[in-house]
Amino acid sequence: MLRAIAALALASTTAQSPSTLTSAAPWWERVTVTVTDDGQAQSCRYESSLQPNNGQSCSVTGGEAATAKSSGVGAKDQYTRLTFERRFSPGASPQTAAVQAGETLLGGRVMALAINAKGTVENCKVVSTSGSMAPQYGCNELAAERFDASAASTRARTPAREGYMTILVYGHSEHVV
Repeated sequence: MLRAIAALALASTTAQSPSTLTSAAPWWERVTVTVTDDGQAQSCRYESSLQPNNGQSCSVTGGEAATAKSSGVGAKDQYTRLTFERRFSPGASPQTAAVQAGETLLGGRVMALAINAKGTVENCKVVSTSGSMAPQYGCNELAAERFDASAASTRARTPAREGYMTILVYGHSEHVV
């Protein structure tokens, strides 16, 4: 079920994202879903370094979130807040992504990208994975993304820009009294 919620968070992230992503500077996006003890998505929050008004509400369809109940999400020893995060780092390999105190990394993936002058992902390769849950976002999903086009001359071929996309899924367990 955690996979379904993470997939829903991804869908919310891509729906909220700007239509064109920058490939020249680092950026991040995250969706945090709070799940009640009966498995319902209580709230959804979208944040991004790409948009000045952080903290926008988002929505998660109830049908898929409701199946969290059968998976135990929301029990005292389970995750009640799940976060899906993606981080883009141009150029060199990014530093190891850490989660904050009280958070548990459920899954992570780092992908090396080559972005051509038209802003499409020309090449993608998974370079590392972590955690017990593989994120549902990979090279196929990145191929559908559009990055800003390079300032290319019509006479000269502009080399591909290189960067890394880090995908993290983490949870936070809270005991609600």
